[in-house]
This record gives sequence, structure tokens and C-alpha cells, in this order.
Amino acid sequence: MLRTLLILLALIILIGIGLVAMGVINLNRGSDGGVTIQTRDVEVGTTPANVQVPVVRMENREVQVPSVGVQDNQQANAQ
Repeated sequence: MLRTLLILLALIILIGIGLVAMGVINLNRGSDGGVTIQTRDVEVGTTPANVQVPVVRMENREVQVPSVGVQDNQQANAQ
């Protein structure tokens, strides 16, 4: 349990360092010794693009499929 918490804490710290390194978060120290945090706006959305996608289509073919048959054997059931 403790190992899991330490791993999660380390992951949060690494994400924070990455955000500061990429410039998403700016840490500034004021003249009074306080720290201010400035963040950039992050936009998430979609844009149209032409990409290749696989196409699946249905067609009928004759193939061998497994089948199971049961015969009604009256002599085996009549005890």
C-alpha cells in the first residue's frame, strides 16, 4: 500500500516537472517571497484531416463450418 502511494506521488511530481518544463505552468517568485503560478490555456478539440483507414466489408462465401448433430436413440433411453 505504501509503495503504491509513493509511486503515485512520484508520478504527480514528474507530471508537474514536465508541465513546468514545457511552459504550461510558470512559477514566479514575487518581491515579498511569495510564489505565483501562471498557467496557459489548453485547447482540446478536433480538426478535419484526411487519413487512411481500414475498410471492412461483408460478402457471402461458402466455407466449411463446424456442426454438431444429436441422434435420438430410443433404446439407450428406455431402461
